[in-house]
Amino acid sequence: MNDKKMQLIHAGMRLFGERDYHTASVQDIVSLAGVSKGAFYQHFQSKEEMLVSIYRHYFERFHADLHEAQFNQSRTPRELLIIAIQLQCKLVFEDKAFLCMIVKGIAFSHNQVLSDLFLQESVRSLKWFQDRITELYGPDIAPNSLDCAGMLNGLLKEYFFFAIFHNHPIDSTKLSEYLVERLDDLVQGILQKQTKPVLQSSYLHHEPTNLSDPYTLETSINRLRNWITTRVDDKQCSRALLQTLEALSAEMGKEQANGIIIQGMYNYFITLAKENKPLIEQFEQLFRSKVQHTQ
Repeated sequence: MNDKKMQLIHAGMRLFGERDYHTASVQDIVSLAGVSKGAFYQHFQSKEEMLVSIYRHYFERFHADLHEAQFNQSRTPRELLIIAIQLQCKLVFEDKAFLCMIVKGIAFSHNQVLSDLFLQESVRSLKWFQDRITELYGPDIAPNSLDCAGMLNGLLKEYFFFAIFHNHPIDSTKLSEYLVERLDDLVQGILQKQTKPVLQSSYLHHEPTNLSDPYTLETSINRLRNWITTRVDDKQCSRALLQTLEALSAEMGKEQANGIIIQGMYNYFITLAKENKPLIEQFEQLFRSKVQHTQ
């Protein structure tokens, strides 16, 4: 992401958090960013698209850090859970402007693209924690793993609330270790009492209700990413598909995209998908016309 786009994102985030999304104008944003209106419209079609980009930027930053931590194969599932909580704390505590946007829930209920983005991010995050919990505690906890992931996520949000609204200082390292210890207690109680789960994993296969509506490229890529994360069981294949998708989308986002590289990554993704027809159909629907355009 280039410098001007980042300047605009930080300016928009600050204004949306400190003031209000609806009252902050494009002129206000470019004045604070120190760029022209022309620069704004080179990167965003509208203020609404910028809002979605802000959330996407932070969600992707979190997952990029998480994937980097996960590539270290010497780390145990327990260590990964602790790191994931620390990364969430870092995301929230280090940028108060983004935090203010989250708290205000800016334009959430009135923006279907943003609403869908939040739903997909929730599913993606829960699935990641669910998998780590099953890896850590074994197959016996699998039926309750989504409940455990949901409760862990809920506990973390409550600590965020104390840090934000009560200005309570919280050490992210201590908090992450403490919460995973509480997860130990939770899992032990569930296994001892053979508790029936409340949440079913089928929830994670939820699709947006308005699939026929037009989506931006970013939203469509996010939906495809979520589909891979939740429905491709082979972890090595899933990781390769996601990496190829990210590389393809990054290359296509360049002002002077290399058509040969794009075509190669496109073909490689189709090869990785093998006989997974629903995945191939979604992928081709999203990228076929754009790949042809670069040739």
